[in-house]
Amino acid sequence: MVASGALEGQPVELLEGLLVEVMSPQSPAHAAAIERLTRHLGAARARLRVQLPLALPPDSEPEPDLALVEEKPSPGSHPRTALLVVEVSFSSPQIDRGVKAGLYARAGVPTYWLIDVLGRAVEVRSDPGSEGYGRCVLYKPGDRVPSPAEGVAELDVGALLEGLS
Repeated sequence: MVASGALEGQPVELLEGLLVEVMSPQSPAHAAAIERLTRHLGAARARLRVQLPLALPPDSEPEPDLALVEEKPSPGSHPRTALLVVEVSFSSPQIDRGVKAGLYARAGVPTYWLIDVLGRAVEVRSDPGSEGYGRCVLYKPGDRVPSPAEGVAELDVGALLEGLS
């Protein structure tokens, strides 16, 4: 179904071999957060991908809000990992903290940011392994998230979340 294009534009992602409805229409706050993060991460030496699939083994194609990837994928394929993955969480925090965090960790993504707009925090997961991320640090307004990649400044959590709800 995915390959045929029958699901093009539908609010689903392929997670662990299952089509999961996880994407709801973007609120203005969700869109603003993605726009702010795109500007912030745009200086990275790596390639910035916005709401594009990652092909994670063995059978998942999540579409993170943002991903920094090192290599250009071969024609006809999506990247299989990233340096950083970012999810802006509004309607699916259980999936973002659970299934997706596990997928990204098993794919060796070294850093995973979950932007919890309603909770006014940035969760930074690191130390990926087969059982998930070994470390999770919570950053609140007034904190600065360390740079995730070369060319990217620290992230001012207060400035990111200002005016969003």
